[in-house]
This record gives sequence, structure tokens and C-alpha cells, in this order.
Amino acid sequence: MSLLHSQWCEAVFGGRALELAGRVVRPDYQGQGVATQMLQELVQSERPHFLTTYTRSPKILRMVDRVSSDLYPIADDTELQSLASEMPFAHAHEGAFYHINRYSEYEDGLFAGEDPASEPFKKNELTLKQQFAGLMDARNALVVAARVRL
Repeated sequence: MSLLHSQWCEAVFGGRALELAGRVVRPDYQGQGVATQMLQELVQSERPHFLTTYTRSPKILRMVDRVSSDLYPIADDTELQSLASEMPFAHAHEGAFYHINRYSEYEDGLFAGEDPASEPFKKNELTLKQQFAGLMDARNALVVAARVRL
């Protein structure tokens, strides 16, 4: 039905951060909060201080936001910005950090066709592409760091 993959970022953050490395929910279960519930259960059991991930999707940002008190780069937070800068492959570009060419094996990016970065994080806001210029290239991913609400 669903799969949530994560790994501890011990080498970089002293075991305080959990990296969300992949999320898969069958299409017939999408939109039902399955991934969010799985993330909430993971956070409750593992008790990380921070979450990190790479994404182009506002849905992933909203999922992480539900278990976080602060979410970078949506919120301007120097500690989270520093964490994002230390993520593997993080490159600073126009006010945020990106994994450049994360989806390089796909000419049109991972989502070939409907790019989730064309959607806003919240209704009536700018799209992710408008907020974060590095997402104009469909092969790039935003580096995200969040402070977990314990």
C-alpha cells in the first residue's frame, strides 16, 4: 500500500536529523493522509530534532510542515538554513539551497509532464517555481530542513 523511507543523517548532524529519502503511496490511496500519518508515527517513535529532504513538491512540504515548528526555505531560519547548506549536493542559488540535477536522468525531470513545482505551498501564494528560481529547471530539487515539533 505505502512506503516511507528515511535514514539518519548521523555523519552530518550528529544523529539529530532524519532524512526523508523517499515516499511512495499507491495512487488509489493518495490524498488520504497516509504518508502524513506514517511520518507522524516515524517522528513519534524516532524523536529526531530535525527532518531533511529534497523535493519539488508542495505536497511534501505540507507533509513535513505538519510535524514541524519551522520549515526552511519557506521560513527564514538561520539554523535550518545552515542544516540545509550541509546536506549532500546542496548548492546555494538565489536565496535557497538546491540539489542541482538531482533528476538528471530525466530530460524533463522526475515528473515529466505535470511538475508539482508549478503549484503553490499554500493557496493564493506564488508557485514553488515563482518562489524558488532554481526550480525553473525541472531536474533540480529544493533542499528542505525542518525543526520537528516534539
